Formats: sequence, structure tokens, C-alpha cells
Amino acid sequence: MAPEVQGNEYCFCCGADNDRGLHLVFDYPEEGRAETSLLIPEWFAGWKGITHGGLLSTLLDEAMAHACMHAVEGAVTAEMTVRFKKPLPTAGKALIRGRLVETRGRVMSTLGQILDEAGTVYAEATAKFMVTKLKS
Repeated sequence: MAPEVQGNEYCFCCGADNDRGLHLVFDYPEEGRAETSLLIPEWFAGWKGITHGGLLSTLLDEAMAHACMHAVEGAVTAEMTVRFKKPLPTAGKALIRGRLVETRGRVMSTLGQILDEAGTVYAEATAKFMVTKLKS
């Protein structure tokens, strides 16, 4: 079951009311995991035909944040490290996955990946999220 998220309607990544947003829809195959996909438009290029690293970082951050949503009502990114494995071509479909690894007090550790449909990993990230609101 998908977690309920309050106040995200204008989120650049997943907000339904953001006219310029990506309108990502996440699936939650199990608690602590979040997945989505995106057909990367050409206008998200850094160099011709290659997806901009800033967009990849944004997608990883969003997937890892969504992975935290089963456990808490609110959390913000405190720290993130991205490893770019190889250039992701534009005009292709990217699979974006986030996973909650552990929670210690108010700090949640996560992992994220961006892959293509064949399973090739293009970018990976680790992040720590700071809990801002526990579930009631």
C-alpha cells in the first residue's frame, strides 16, 4: 500500500499540480522501497544526448525520500553522495529505485539506483535523511 503524503502537490518530481514538474508516480513493492520510471526528454541533456547529472541526482534524492515514507511522515535530505557509473542517454527510459537501509534515532540511511530496462546501472547514491515528523 502506498504511503499517504501531505503537501507534495507542487513537488517538482511527484507533484500533480506542478505544471512544469515531472509528475512521477511511485510504486512501493514493499515497505522501505520505492520505484518509478521516466522517459528522459532531450531537454534534460547536459551534453547532447546525455542526461544532465543534476537531474539524475534529483531523481535519486526523490526515490530515496519516497522509500522513507512508510516509516515516517516527514524527512528531509541531510547528506547525499552520488556515483555516476556511465552516461545515461536521453530519449531512453530510466528506472529509479530507492531503499531504506536503516533508521537510527532521527537519521534514516538510504540507497538509490538509476538503471535502464536491461538492468545496467548508470548512477547510484547513498543518503541520510533527517526525520522531521513521526507518524501519529
